[in-house]
Amino acid sequence: MLQNIFGGAVFIKAQKEPSSFSLYDPIPLFRREFVIEGKIERAEIVVQSPGFACYYINGLSITEDIFISPLSNYNKLLWYNTYDVTGLLREGKNVIGVMAGNGFFNESFKTVWHYQNSLWRDAPQFLLSLKVNGKTVLNSDGSWKASREHSPIIYSHLRSGEYYDARKADDRWLFVGYNDADWHGVYCRPIPEGAALRPISCQPVREAERIRPVAVQKTAEGYLVDFGVTISGYMEITLQEPRGSEILFRYTEDLDEYLRPKYNKMDEPYFYPESPFHLNKLIASGGVDTFKPRFCYHGFRYVLIEGLSKAPDPALICAYFTHQDVARTAAFQSGNPILNFIYNAGIRSTYSNLFWCLTDCPTREKFGWTNDAAATAEQILVNFDIKPLFEKWFEDIKVEMRENGEMPGIVPSNGWGDNWGPVCDNLLFELPYRTYVYTGDSSMLTEAIPYFERYVAFLWQKKQEDHVFILGDWLGRGSSKLTPKEFVRDFYLIRFLRVTLLAHRLAGSDAPALTARLSELTEEFLHRYLDKNGAATVTSQTALAIMLENGLYRSREIIAGQLVDAVVRDEFKLTSGMVGIQYLYDALTACGHPEYAYKIITESEPGYKTWYEAGATTLWETWDGKDKGSHNHHMFSNVLGWFFKSLLGIAPREEAPGFAEVELKPVFIKELGFVRGFEDTVRGRIEAEWSYVEGAFVYKVVVPEGIKATFRGQTLSAGVNEFVCDPITMKCQAR
Repeated sequence: MLQNIFGGAVFIKAQKEPSSFSLYDPIPLFRREFVIEGKIERAEIVVQSPGFACYYINGLSITEDIFISPLSNYNKLLWYNTYDVTGLLREGKNVIGVMAGNGFFNESFKTVWHYQNSLWRDAPQFLLSLKVNGKTVLNSDGSWKASREHSPIIYSHLRSGEYYDARKADDRWLFVGYNDADWHGVYCRPIPEGAALRPISCQPVREAERIRPVAVQKTAEGYLVDFGVTISGYMEITLQEPRGSEILFRYTEDLDEYLRPKYNKMDEPYFYPESPFHLNKLIASGGVDTFKPRFCYHGFRYVLIEGLSKAPDPALICAYFTHQDVARTAAFQSGNPILNFIYNAGIRSTYSNLFWCLTDCPTREKFGWTNDAAATAEQILVNFDIKPLFEKWFEDIKVEMRENGEMPGIVPSNGWGDNWGPVCDNLLFELPYRTYVYTGDSSMLTEAIPYFERYVAFLWQKKQEDHVFILGDWLGRGSSKLTPKEFVRDFYLIRFLRVTLLAHRLAGSDAPALTARLSELTEEFLHRYLDKNGAATVTSQTALAIMLENGLYRSREIIAGQLVDAVVRDEFKLTSGMVGIQYLYDALTACGHPEYAYKIITESEPGYKTWYEAGATTLWETWDGKDKGSHNHHMFSNVLGWFFKSLLGIAPREEAPGFAEVELKPVFIKELGFVRGFEDTVRGRIEAEWSYVEGAFVYKVVVPEGIKATFRGQTLSAGVNEFVCDPITMKCQAR
């Protein structure tokens, strides 16, 4: 297989060993001239670059994609990219130029996550094979030449920043005939044994949006550029400064009272003891220089520019919002500005964290924390064409499972950190399950059965040992103490067994031992967490919502009453963490109190309202996080799913996956005024809206052909369906 894809190609690099940490560590350049004889009917290049790379043919980039190739555990799985380059080649002499970056593959500076000690770490490198008319004409091998001395990028790290010396910029190396006599040979490295090579089929990372500054102002430190919204990406600027001038660009999400960058403890030595934090540098050539980084990106709204001799021209400044180029598949709007803020901020925070996986934030870590993603997978399936990326990431997840079934909390993983537990490991089950429910495709579920069973055995063993994991109801009030970690562990074991048995049913296989264990564990759960009258003994919002939404009760009425009492007891303040809020709003709606869910969402402080009033444009890491943590986290965005399932009434069912059948169940809240939106399902677009008009609720839904839809017991026809509903009796009549 490897021979067919890359022929005799090997990884090539400019250094035998990776450099130690230094603020002068140039990105290597590689070039190779070659000749093509005869007509070029089709040309295709296949590339793999573990630390990212930029590829050029005859001076032109081969693609608009950036940050290629995808993240992975580089010792186990290598994703490769294929591009049609027919239009870039010509008969006769040609040249390929490559700039190879570091990424997570060669992170040399110290951090708390120890990526400088990763087993895969090596000097920047790439793998390449060029085929013309079906025949290999060029591979990456020992015939290439390399140079670090000629590189204008003199420092670059994905999570730190990039330094660009414009005095060394000379694009002639990208063209045929360049004199590379002072360049040197390359070092070759075979494809790692045991590393699977797989083609990437998900959407690429791209410069998805160009954003102009809303303000540029002089401050005591320099010039502050405000782009008006918080994003992931980088800034491009064109300027002219005296030769050798050093211009610094400090990216930040927040400012202090003096308009200086405020990193909210994300730059503490605990995280980054020696490297710069979100700092780019330009050393001016003396002429007109245009600078944007190639191998790093930032989470930011503001950029403080230091070292300028004159004010920058705002017309020559822009930001690029960079993320996985996935399409939107839904929209939502309401009569409440806080809900509209939550929706738009949730979309922006999700986009900001789509980087070959679902990252926690684009600022401090840029890691694929699995607990964050497990909490938000459902809303992402609603709002984005995400299935191809989920399928890619799910392969990364399976690769990371250890022999005993244990999973890391970050995927891809370098091996750092363990004992995070089922709050993180839930992603192994959540991604394929939610994908099945929303798309009807069961392949991720059925192919994962061996992994499910191995993990369930691991978690069951930990339960037998009464082992307590690090994470419980993470970021709930009281630091997750309201809901015991044992409760969370025991619930997830039941949940995971249910998903495993569903996968077996879809695969047409039986698992009697697992069925028996599920029955045993369910009864044990009820015995442990219910009193003799059927009331829950753990009365947090999280515990009660979990029990209601997962059928873990003897009397639904009793648990529903306890949940309502708990919300009133807590004065409608949210006390659930990332586990509980996956179930809380749905549970309150199901037990007849959607207005309680609405009140918590819009009024709880600190909460979404706190962020809204602070002028946020994205979702934050902590509810009162003005002085702590990231201002661009997606983990509290799961509420967007409730907007569609409950306010619009659009929700798939496990029994009829992929929207084969839909029972529309909108909830009407007078104070909200109106809602409208659509969801592009695998069977077509469902549009829904309702408004409170002249003492009644008017509900309108547009159903596509091929979906069997009902509303309040009435079968809907394809096309427009409209109803008038009495606000007191809630009886609805078609009109």
